[in-house]
Amino acid sequence: MAVTTRTQTLVFDTPKDAVLRMLTDASFYQRKYEALGMEDIEVQPTTHESASFAVLARFKAHTELPLPGWAKRALPDTIRVEQTDYWSSEDARGGLHIHLQGTPVRISAAMALSEDGDKVINTVQWRFDCPVPLVGKKLAEFVADDVCTKAERDHGFGRTQAERYR
Repeated sequence: MAVTTRTQTLVFDTPKDAVLRMLTDASFYQRKYEALGMEDIEVQPTTHESASFAVLARFKAHTELPLPGWAKRALPDTIRVEQTDYWSSEDARGGLHIHLQGTPVRISAAMALSEDGDKVINTVQWRFDCPVPLVGKKLAEFVADDVCTKAERDHGFGRTQAERYR
């Protein structure tokens, strides 16, 4: 199995308790996906064994990277996404799982909030798994590029929303 990993550092200018309140509010996820132009959005509470909060979101997203012909067969232009985000309020740690329907790539991430002076940092440790022989690594890298680009845009929305949770 091909595995690609990435680390992202997402910085907030809002206190940690406000960021955590935002990340554990299901209505935040609905607003975020609407603002980011996702389609057919459904957001509902769910459970996760290691978290005090979990939300499942289903929506349609568009692949935004220029893909070679072979990759377009595995990654359609429009993808149905199922994403579970979860957080523990006790230790400000969380994670997510993303299922891209119709693709062989599985996505997960561990997340942790920490403070650095007056900044709050969400460190995201991404993992992209793809079992496709020969091209799995390259396919996982294409998906990683797309997901990390979208995560930066998601974070931009979160930075503007976090102030509401002070």
